[in-house]
Amino acid sequence: MERLLILSWVEDRGMSGEGSSARLSWLAPGPRTWKIGTVKFLHPSPQSSSRGVTILRVVFGALMVVHGLQKLMAGHAAFAASVAAMGVQKPELIAWLVIAGELGLGTLLVLGALTRVAGFLAAILFASIWFVTEAGKPLLTDASGVTAELLIVYFAISVAFVFLGPGALSLDRKLARQPVRSR
Repeated sequence: MERLLILSWVEDRGMSGEGSSARLSWLAPGPRTWKIGTVKFLHPSPQSSSRGVTILRVVFGALMVVHGLQKLMAGHAAFAASVAAMGVQKPELIAWLVIAGELGLGTLLVLGALTRVAGFLAAILFASIWFVTEAGKPLLTDASGVTAELLIVYFAISVAFVFLGPGALSLDRKLARQPVRSR
């Protein structure tokens, strides 16, 4: 299928007074006609924002599942031993909770089911992991990067899902029969 991509700068001083905006448009041949699609960069539509949230949710959930699978494949005992080495009480239980949290919450996020609840619980999970592994360490060190930056990013993304919801394609939206709002 051929597509013709067009990048344009549009002066839009209509009713909203939004001003200039960049748009990426494309023409794609359909069965009998050409379909036109547009993505606005400076003033995105709720539909394109919702699609972006969906992409972020699916990728983030998949990464959580991969982390849980890595721990499960290495063996619960090996992960529990590393948890015990951090001085955590009841390392076997905590290891199972982390594995179950990463697998279960990651799966819920991929599917877009109970997204706000999964985001809230994932934020608690990542904050707890940060507290056990990184609390008391300086944020900036001589090593490159920020201490525990991945945990900080995961925590922030998890909290964002509490506020953003599931995005366009999700079980939450399908079960609620809720369309993406338009402006």
